[in-house]
Amino acid sequence: ATWQAQSPEKESLQWPDPLPPGFDDFITAGRRLVLIGGKGGVGKTTVAAAIAWGMAARHPDATVRVISIDPAHSLGDAFETALHHKPTQLTGNLMAQEVDADTVLEQFREDYLWELAEMMSGDTEASGLQIAYGPEGWRKIVAQALPGIDEILSLITIVDLLAQDQAQLIVLDTAPTGHLLRFLEMPTALGDWLAWIFKLWIKYQDVVGHTDLMSRLRTLRKEVMLAQQRLTDPNYTEFVGVVQNQSAILAEAQRLTQTLSNMGVSQPYLVHNRYESGQTSLQAQFPHQTLVRLPVLPDSVGPLAQVKGAADLLFLKS
Repeated sequence: ATWQAQSPEKESLQWPDPLPPGFDDFITAGRRLVLIGGKGGVGKTTVAAAIAWGMAARHPDATVRVISIDPAHSLGDAFETALHHKPTQLTGNLMAQEVDADTVLEQFREDYLWELAEMMSGDTEASGLQIAYGPEGWRKIVAQALPGIDEILSLITIVDLLAQDQAQLIVLDTAPTGHLLRFLEMPTALGDWLAWIFKLWIKYQDVVGHTDLMSRLRTLRKEVMLAQQRLTDPNYTEFVGVVQNQSAILAEAQRLTQTLSNMGVSQPYLVHNRYESGQTSLQAQFPHQTLVRLPVLPDSVGPLAQVKGAADLLFLKS
């Protein structure tokens, strides 16, 4: 896909002019993962879709993938295409998908949890090892031990895709703020949980066996630690917040900015979506970020035309 001539639809409409500054080129800058986040309803999905579209169009030789982990998926609506858990090819070098949390979780259960439950409730009679639950009890415990596990598993999958160079850039349309923070905090929680499993196994390994499972869990823990490192590597990952000029949205964005700063997540940009001429600048409230203004888009065009128009505006294509 390359930048196409303005469509007749675009020529006949009054599209807003780009408002500098725009985004730098994420791919040229070497970024691999761009997270888009903010309060529900601020326009995260449009911005995520526009960044992915713009980067794929500017870099026809680079593979770009945009992935939604928002349980209330709307990425398919933005591209006017039905999306699924597996990626859909949108253009020659742009793919999109909507991660299904249930599918991710079920795979994790099949790969690790059920065998872990079986191991924890193994034949304890002869050994004198007192474990208070049978297999079903342990299945419940390990299944419930990690709320949000689907989110970290999605992150591991994403980092793995990048490591295998299946995409030069992944744009992640995240869930609203609370879910996003859980997603960012999950590597620590999962790492702690795995450490507890290892301690238990080392104590009872002669009885419970399952050396192969432990080896796979160790690999998983390494992947978790790598994912955590990637999230806080400013050369690898950037977070782009999206806001509108409403006090509740701005207050939440300020809290999120501070939390991400404490976590060490790079966040050089903030998008002021639905910007209207004459509105007060939000720069004073977000002094450490470059404020990128995305004007109100014509509502008489379809979602995909809006995505393409937003890409032009965000990357300052006049």
